[in-house]
Amino acid sequence: MPDLSKKDYVVIVQCHTVKERCSGYVCEKSFHERAGGFADYPKDRPMRMIFMTCGGCCGRALHRKLANLVKKIGAKEQIDRSRIMVQLSSCITKDNYHGPACPHLGYLKELIGKLKLDFGCDTVISQKAEQRRAEGKYRRA
Repeated sequence: MPDLSKKDYVVIVQCHTVKERCSGYVCEKSFHERAGGFADYPKDRPMRMIFMTCGGCCGRALHRKLANLVKKIGAKEQIDRSRIMVQLSSCITKDNYHGPACPHLGYLKELIGKLKLDFGCDTVISQKAEQRRAEGKYRRA
C-alpha cells in the first residue's frame, strides 16, 4: 500500500456503463467519511478528488485520461504523479447490485501501472453486498 499521507489528489475511476445511471454519490460520501476503500486514507489530510470513467470496455481510454491529468496537473499546479492516487471504484472491482466485477480489471491495473501511478481498489463496502457475497449470491473478489 502506498503512503497515503503523501497523496494530494485522488482519482476515483468508475465503470463507464454503471456511470450512465449512477451519480457516484455513495463513492464520494465514502471518500469524505474515510470509510470502505478509503478507510486507510488520513482523516486529517485535505485531499482533492476527481471522478472519471474507464471510458467503456475495454477501458483503454483510461490511459489517455490519466495521462492527460498527469500532464495538466503537473504543468498547472506542479503536482507530481507520485502525489496522485487512483482508486478503482467498487462497481469495477466487486460483484454488486450494479453487476459483476469488470472483466477488464487486470488490464485497467496494467494501464495505471504503465503511467507509474499508485492505485487502490474499492470505494464503498456495502454491508448488504458483503452479506450477499457470504451467501454466495455475489462472487468474492
